[in-house]
Amino acid sequence: MERNESIVTKGFLVKSNLMLTHFPRWFMILTLGFCGFIKETLWIVQFISSVSRPRDFETIRFTIYNVVFLSRCVIATFTLDWKAFAAYIEQLSRVELEKDDESVKRINRERRVKKWFCFVALLSYIILNIIHFVTLLRKESYTVSILIVDIVLFISHFFLIYLIIDLCICLKVAFQYINHHLKHFQITSPNLMLSELRHIRSMYSCTVRASQEAEKFARHFIAWFYCQFILFNIANIVDLLGQRNEKSIIFFLFMVVDGINTGYLTMKLVAVNKASTSGMEDLYEISYDLKSYNLQNENNLFLNRMLWQNVGFTFSDLFLINPSFITSLLSFVLSIALMIANFLYH
Repeated sequence: MERNESIVTKGFLVKSNLMLTHFPRWFMILTLGFCGFIKETLWIVQFISSVSRPRDFETIRFTIYNVVFLSRCVIATFTLDWKAFAAYIEQLSRVELEKDDESVKRINRERRVKKWFCFVALLSYIILNIIHFVTLLRKESYTVSILIVDIVLFISHFFLIYLIIDLCICLKVAFQYINHHLKHFQITSPNLMLSELRHIRSMYSCTVRASQEAEKFARHFIAWFYCQFILFNIANIVDLLGQRNEKSIIFFLFMVVDGINTGYLTMKLVAVNKASTSGMEDLYEISYDLKSYNLQNENNLFLNRMLWQNVGFTFSDLFLINPSFITSLLSFVLSIALMIANFLYH
C-alpha cells in the first residue's frame, strides 16, 4: 500500500482501488443476487414437487426462509449504493486520521478483533450448515451443489458485514479524534481559538457527511439484517418450544450464533451514534472562556449541530439504531414467538 493512502481505505478485504471500481457491485450481484436467486428457486420447485406433505409449521418456516433470502437477492442487486460508499471514503479521508498515532492504533486494534470475529462467525455458520446438510442428506432433499452455493453465499454475506463493521470502526474513531481535540482545547488568543474551533467543526462536518453516506450505502441491508434476525429467531424459538428432534439442536445453535453476530454488529452501529455526541459536555465547558461574539457564535453553531443527535445508522431511514434498539428488538422477538407457540401447540 502507498504511504499516503488514507487509513480509511486499509480495512477492506481487497485493495482500495479495486473497491472503488465495479468489482464489489458485481461480486454482490453474482453471489448474493444471482446465486441466491437460483438456489431459492430450486428449493421452491423441490418443495412444491415434494411427495411427502410437511407439517404446517415446516411450511411456515420454509416460507420465511425463502422470503428472507429472496429479499436479500433484491437488496444486494438493487439497493446497495456504491456511489455513497465512494463518497464516504472521500469525506472521511479529509479528516486525515492517519496523521494521529492514537487513532491509527485504535483502528488497527479494532480491525484485528473484527477479522477474528468475522472469521470465527463465518466458520461457525459453515460448520453448522454442513451438519444440517448431513441430516438432510439422509432424506435425499439436499445436494452437494446446494451446500457449495450456501458456503459461497455465507462468504459474500460476511464480505458485506465485514465492510459495514469497518465503516463503523472508522466513523467511531473519527468522532473520538474530534472529541479529543475538544477535551484538550487550548485557551489562547481569540484568533487562534477561532481558527482551531473552525478546524474542529470542519472535521466534525466531514465526519457527519461521511456517516450520512455510509448510512445511505448500507441502510436497506441493515434493515434486512434485523428483519431476518427477527423472523429466524421467532421460527427457531417456536420450533424449540414444540416437538424436539435432531434439527432442533441445530436451529438452537444457529440462533446462538445469530444472536452473537447481531449483538456485535449492533454494538458497532450504536457506537457511532454515541461517539458523535460524546464531546457535547467539553464543547459546553469551552463556552465559559469565550469572550468574543465570533467565538461564541462558532461554539453555538457547533453545539447546536451536536444537539440534533441524528448521526448514525438507521433502520431503512425510519429510525436511528441507538442503545435502546436491541432491547426493544429482543422483547418483540420473544413476545411474538411465545404467542405463535401458544397458538400452534396449545
